Amino acid sequence: MGVSLEYGERDSTALTLSALIIVSGLSIVAFIHWEVFTLIEDTASTFHSSWAPLEVVIVWRFLCFFAGASAVVYMFRSGPGVMTVILHKERKDALMHPVGFEKFVTFSSWTLVMNILYFLCAGILSISVLKGNETPLWLNITQVVLFSAAFGASFLTATVVRYIILPGEVRIGRNHDHMFNFHNQMMHNFTALFLVLDLLLVQPELFPQFAFFGMILGSIYATFAFFFAFFGGGYYAYSFIDPRLRYGPLWLSGLAGAIALFYLGLWCVTQLLSYNVLIGTTVLVIWVSLIVQFSPTLTQNSG
Repeated sequence: MGVSLEYGERDSTALTLSALIIVSGLSIVAFIHWEVFTLIEDTASTFHSSWAPLEVVIVWRFLCFFAGASAVVYMFRSGPGVMTVILHKERKDALMHPVGFEKFVTFSSWTLVMNILYFLCAGILSISVLKGNETPLWLNITQVVLFSAAFGASFLTATVVRYIILPGEVRIGRNHDHMFNFHNQMMHNFTALFLVLDLLLVQPELFPQFAFFGMILGSIYATFAFFFAFFGGGYYAYSFIDPRLRYGPLWLSGLAGAIALFYLGLWCVTQLLSYNVLIGTTVLVIWVSLIVQFSPTLTQNSG
């Protein structure tokens, strides 16, 4: 993501993995202390109350699900991709052309998958509510966890792509038209846009404690990236994700913290929505317009 590599004299892997374990452990302690799962039960039903008819909500959610699923199908059928990575052994940049499941080693692809799973869970639960059936507790929990983590992750992804990755590509003069293919648009732009529209449609009751789901997501992804590079693919999708870096513990803890921070920002907007719908909606629209980008023209002009 345009971060310069700085390897110290000593390998920071042990410190980095320890930092991730500490972050996850503290999150679990916070869950217990703040009774987060009780809060999830309280908020689950608010995902199916809307100013619009529930039938409209159901159609909307399944449209989002099918759009995301179509992007996944496109990723498998579109042939080799284009990805600049950091080789684990050589510790240098390389251009890779991933195929199949290797396209899902990026954090943005994880964001897309979470988005798909959220809309699937939310759609199924909305149908159950419409029919007057009892909704399974585990599915309610899954819905809230996916929404909270995906929201922070999608806003982080869109922001990093718009303000770090794309300007970096322009700066070095590398063609980046592939960043605006259908599946990349879904990962970098539409995940955030769909979740914002869903938020405005149902306005669920959220709690700041749900930010810990984002922290755990960041820790899980960072751990996965290390094991994939060390035991599998032999590369990191992003330069800062290498745990051997001098400031590896800070970079990877920062990833987890950034997801949580974006969620907290969005939680603040939901408080505005509850106070005044027009003000909250305006803030959301402005925020989203600042982080999404659907054409390479804007980056090229700014470069």
